[in-house]
Amino acid sequence: MLQSSAGIPAFIFMAFLISENRRQVSFRIVATGVLVQLVVGFILLRLPVFRDFFLMLNRAVLSLEESTTAGTSFVFGYLGGSELPFDEKIPGASFILAFRALPLVLVMSALSSLLFYWKILPAIVKGFSWALRRTMKLGGAGGLGLSANIFVGMVESPLFIRPYIGRMTRSELFSIMTCGMATIAGTVMVLYAGILGDLIPDIMGHILTASIISVPAAVTIAKIMVPETDSPTWKWPGWGKMP
Repeated sequence: MLQSSAGIPAFIFMAFLISENRRQVSFRIVATGVLVQLVVGFILLRLPVFRDFFLMLNRAVLSLEESTTAGTSFVFGYLGGSELPFDEKIPGASFILAFRALPLVLVMSALSSLLFYWKILPAIVKGFSWALRRTMKLGGAGGLGLSANIFVGMVESPLFIRPYIGRMTRSELFSIMTCGMATIAGTVMVLYAGILGDLIPDIMGHILTASIISVPAAVTIAKIMVPETDSPTWKWPGWGKMP
């Protein structure tokens, strides 16, 4: 516990040492970022309602994985997950990434596109964006791009704010790139959950919690290394201007 607690100020200090403009570092944003991490971690890990939500999420992921395995087994036979016609000498040796894991990525990509088309995923992303905007005073476009990293990859998330990228500040662009490296895409998240599900209980909840907590952590480090010296892009798609 003490070692983990010492890691937060250590990373902040290292980021401060290599900051391009130490005088412009906002210690209020740093303190807010650390506080948000602690609060989000407590909410996601300690409150029973969120633990129940993660259990439900694990069951949903398991159902999705089982459905995908049924399809790959039908198409590829034992290469896709059906019963082996021979004895497996080494446990897990029959797992072939191309036939077992990559089809799940394709299913998740299609499902993400469908949720985006139904306006479900954008609504969730805008909710996270609103929270980042209010707590850490991020611009609307930057907050939207950062929060999108929780559910999609760092390649897809900038597509949410493509019309605004040309007007974003260096600090905003650096924050989005840093957050993209710190979080995990939804497709890869489900892939890891499928691989590690038998080894770690409630693995989907742990991965999702780590990805959500990594957003304020990445913003904190990014704002220390490249502080905001210009006016953030407050305006965002369909949300008007920040009051």
